[in-house]
Amino acid sequence: MQRRIVATVNASGVLCAGGLALWREAGCGEWKATAGEISADLTLLEVPHYVVMAFRYPLAKSLGKWARRGQEVRVDREDLAHLVRWMPSLQQPIEQTQDVPGWGFVVFEPRRDSMAIIDLALSVDWPRWSAKQAAAMGLMCADCGHDLRNIDDAHCAYNIPLPERPKKRRLVCGTCCNDGLDELDRLVARA
Repeated sequence: MQRRIVATVNASGVLCAGGLALWREAGCGEWKATAGEISADLTLLEVPHYVVMAFRYPLAKSLGKWARRGQEVRVDREDLAHLVRWMPSLQQPIEQTQDVPGWGFVVFEPRRDSMAIIDLALSVDWPRWSAKQAAAMGLMCADCGHDLRNIDDAHCAYNIPLPERPKKRRLVCGTCCNDGLDELDRLVARA
């Protein structure tokens, strides 16, 4: 079991400021350990962890498809010492990930009475996706095309759906949507 976890972490583990994540596509089949099997191994090794739903970009051969749904086994940064006990080679990479973004991709969403902060359920490797993969997941500004993963004060991500498709997520940067204030005013006026 220790060898299996070490091999799994080496093959598909992603470190970030939040900790370590291992993503598995839903129904990954017999060729890969499922999130449940990884979780069971970590439980036996007494490594605190949890499992969350996370999405990845569609595969290139499946154009027009939805994002791939999966589960991600996460070990918080403060609990990584429990895993380093079984895998000492992980210590140096942990120390080198202080500046890597954490778990979530944050989106602001205007509501009638306030501005909500939403954490999109993306796999932890979202900062490393190519521009094409990020575009497939809607992480480029729908108006100007700015890569919303490059976060600064002017380009925070806002969910501003089109009026004819109010339930469909549409991300735009703060520059293009006046930091969501125009949408907030529209929602207040409509109420």
